[in-house]
Amino acid sequence: MVAIKTRFDGKKIVVPADFRGAPAGDVIVIFQDLSPEQVERQLWLKAQETAFAKVWENDEDEIYDSL
Repeated sequence: MVAIKTRFDGKKIVVPADFRGAPAGDVIVIFQDLSPEQVERQLWLKAQETAFAKVWENDEDEIYDSL
């Protein structure tokens, strides 16, 4: 199973060039419909996640990885 990001042009799903010619098989399509507010919220959450990871990944806190 492989997950790829594609685009729907209003009529068909556009597959990236490097996946064209792939063997036939079942496909699962998930449409993501986000409002501008939801997109902004996701961007802020991702920024916070990155900042938190920088603070949390240190030698002193490594002890909690084994709990």
